Amino acid sequence: MKIKVKHLLYVGAFIICSICGFLMFPKGEETIVISGSSTISGDFAEYVFVHITGEVNEPGIKKVKKQTRIFELIEIAGGETSDADLSKINLASIVKDEQKVIIPSFPKEIEDNGAIIYNGGSKSVDGLVSINYGTKEQLETLTGIGPQMAQKIISYREENGGFGSLEDIKNVSGIGEAKYEKIKNDITI
Repeated sequence: MKIKVKHLLYVGAFIICSICGFLMFPKGEETIVISGSSTISGDFAEYVFVHITGEVNEPGIKKVKKQTRIFELIEIAGGETSDADLSKINLASIVKDEQKVIIPSFPKEIEDNGAIIYNGGSKSVDGLVSINYGTKEQLETLTGIGPQMAQKIISYREENGGFGSLEDIKNVSGIGEAKYEKIKNDITI
């Protein structure tokens, strides 16, 4: 049986490429492998990236394991500050990839020309309704938002750790572009 030099070169090249692959990507390291469907495999498949802000000691983007709960994320972010009002969020919620979690603060009294305005738990100083902190009754003051829709907004923010932007309210079932356009000038985060 004759082995052609050409075949030996192919086999040698294959062996060298295989060895280089093992040396460059050892098992256990975080490597990103993009397949034809653009999915991430390797160790990254076990993790999600979450942005946590608000009343935590170390806000920012955190890489956490899938199935991490919000109370665990808060610990990863250095724990809550003394101003954190954890009663406004569902600490048992599981975080999702690309989610923004806002840890709210306790309402503070602000004196404004003799009137007391509660900031952080109701309408803000500029008269807008906070979609992250507003009560059901305050949300119902918005054009086209009734009791059921106000409850959907509250449920959404509790399950998802709050709204990261005004436009995130469109993620609530029943709030589309038309309804958003009617309320966008009356709301704040």
